[in-house]
Amino acid sequence: MMRVFTIFAFNPIKKYTMNMKKLVLALSLPVLAFLGSCGGDSANPEPSISLNAGAGLVNADMQIMSDSMLKFSITATAGSESLSKITVTSSKNGAAASTLQDTAVSGKTVSYVLSRRIAGSVDDKIVVTFTATDANGKTKATSVTISVVPAMVLLTETQLQKVWNTLNQAYGNAYDLETGAEIMYNDPNPKKKDLLDMTVAGDAQFSKSWGSGNGTKFIKLTTGDYTNASSTTYLYNIWKNNSASAVTKVTNLAINDVYLVKTGQDLPFNLYIIKVTDLIDNPAAGNHNDYVEFSYKKIDN
Repeated sequence: MMRVFTIFAFNPIKKYTMNMKKLVLALSLPVLAFLGSCGGDSANPEPSISLNAGAGLVNADMQIMSDSMLKFSITATAGSESLSKITVTSSKNGAAASTLQDTAVSGKTVSYVLSRRIAGSVDDKIVVTFTATDANGKTKATSVTISVVPAMVLLTETQLQKVWNTLNQAYGNAYDLETGAEIMYNDPNPKKKDLLDMTVAGDAQFSKSWGSGNGTKFIKLTTGDYTNASSTTYLYNIWKNNSASAVTKVTNLAINDVYLVKTGQDLPFNLYIIKVTDLIDNPAAGNHNDYVEFSYKKIDN
């Protein structure tokens, strides 16, 4: 009996081709997924928002004097069929943002002009942010940074002012540089305490030190600086060039010490220059009639 065998020939080329097809398919799937993710959410496109240029319009970072009126020309376009709102916020020196305007809008493109008065103290940085919100919930924002600089104003001098030992309950142990008034260390309004004697209960001697109740900063200068200080511009340039060395407390005060002072009061111009003109330090125990006398220069309020 004859047996018949069927011979199956092995075709390496065919198998290689099949394996390559599988490999190409395996590689193509993640590539397609990656490309799809890079394309964004086409079903929910973002809106756009911009500040327009023009005479008297702000559309970039700039310097202003405090209490300036600024004008912004805003154009926003929806990514979907319609916008839902435009929000304008401001943040001073990195603090939490406050809302200047929150306006409901509709339509594919919205343009309007916003005027706002921007207040701040010298060297403040105010970031104004404009945000468009689409009807699909997507948002887009643009911002400008406003730096506050002083107008050039001449300074006036006030003399024979005092900050008394805190343990003396009869006279002012703190001082308000804006109004030129002595106040008590326990006054309920700390924002007015630009200068504050640092003597505390239990101290045997007068501290001859100043701090504040509002974050005042001090930069030590020379008597020549005090003599030459005649305008807000002079004080601002000193602060701008030396602010990194500012401290919140000065010790061992002495006659002829001179300090540039930037107070924590929220004022259009809060820089002052102070010169110590006298210092009384009574050594007798229990005698708290100690004080630092000074002159200072400021803008004429």
